[in-house]
Amino acid sequence: MSRRHLLGLPTTRSARRLVVSLSGATLMLWIGGSAILPLLPSYLRHHGAGPATVGVVMSAYFAASVVTQYPAGRVSDRIGRRPVVLAGLAVFALGSLGFALTSGALLDVVSRALQGIGAGAVTVASAATIGTEVAPAERGAAFGALYGSQMLALAVGPLVGSVVGQRSMGTLFHPAAAASGLAAIPVLAVVPKGRGTLAGPDPACYRVERGAGAWADVERLDELEALAGGAPGGVPHAPPGRRLALDPAFVGVLVVFAATGLLTGVYESCWTLLMVLRSASSFEIGLSWTLFALPFAALSVPAGRLAGRVDQRLLALGALGCSVVFCVVYPFVHAPVALVVLCAFEAVGAVVGTPAAVLVLTRAVPSNAQGEAQGSVETARTAATAVAAAASGALFGVDPIVPFAAVASVTVVAMGAIAWAWRNVAGTDGAPSRPAASGAMVP
Repeated sequence: MSRRHLLGLPTTRSARRLVVSLSGATLMLWIGGSAILPLLPSYLRHHGAGPATVGVVMSAYFAASVVTQYPAGRVSDRIGRRPVVLAGLAVFALGSLGFALTSGALLDVVSRALQGIGAGAVTVASAATIGTEVAPAERGAAFGALYGSQMLALAVGPLVGSVVGQRSMGTLFHPAAAASGLAAIPVLAVVPKGRGTLAGPDPACYRVERGAGAWADVERLDELEALAGGAPGGVPHAPPGRRLALDPAFVGVLVVFAATGLLTGVYESCWTLLMVLRSASSFEIGLSWTLFALPFAALSVPAGRLAGRVDQRLLALGALGCSVVFCVVYPFVHAPVALVVLCAFEAVGAVVGTPAAVLVLTRAVPSNAQGEAQGSVETARTAATAVAAAASGALFGVDPIVPFAAVASVTVVAMGAIAWAWRNVAGTDGAPSRPAASGAMVP
């Protein structure tokens, strides 16, 4: 067995290069962004920003992402993925340089918003690229690598920031911008210029020139996709201009991402507060975030491969169920060390959820709406994170148990809605949807 197979990378050269380049670009961008994140509030206060201004600056990232992720996805459907990824990297670099070259409340808000716009565009367009360029059998591992690179960055970036320290934090902004520029190099070399097909690169309409992919003319591509849609088991090609349909598969994935955002939001606001309440040291607080991110990153590719073989609906619902259990348990645990250990176990159970849900999405959505679909679900997750983070802080002041219990309850309701929406949706690639007996989900 080859080393590439053991690592879970796609076996075809073009797909492997594509996944590595997008995952590498995501890793560099997220390291640059997460390195400044933990100390950014202190940095802003040191430069004269008041508490209210700090709050606005930090929330500008989420607000800008919510507003722009869906449009970025639609644009990538129309003009191709590569321009959107490159534009996102450039905008993120501009925002990073904004912090280094300017000062003042308004400029800080604009800089943070630009970072949110750039990161959101890269995330959406990268996921849409994998959804259209990687063969279905290898798509799960590819999505695992993409999302795993985000978690690896969240484990490494804050550590880098803590080593640099708040007083020298200004030196991080230039490397963050430079990392975005470096990330553009493999994207330029590997990501195709035009739009792809849902089945991935087809030898009849795809060619490789000096290592860069280039799609054939659109009329020829549409003809081939129409023929593929008429074949047994083929995926119909939607005509240009068709909007994303709110079918059960898409709605279920939308709710999965929203529920994941709610769970993320409660931890964004309340996890450190809970750890402090349990008398945890600064080291233990930082370690808890790292021990969640590292197992998540390490297991992302194997989890993606598993999602390609097992019923993706059950995996997505199981991952949410795992997160709900831990969300309910955390406020009742009083030992900081136990909380740190539990984080790692939660990561093991939750890691498979996003790749499984995205596989349902890519199978259900036509090729010319992949970007719109990815933009929609990412917008739902980001918006839910922002709402939960804003509400959880106030609820924590009422009682530490309340925000965790509230989010867990809403997630359980969401799981019921997802199961109902997916009851007639195929759970694996190549399994046609059909009416389910007695309301059971189709295997």
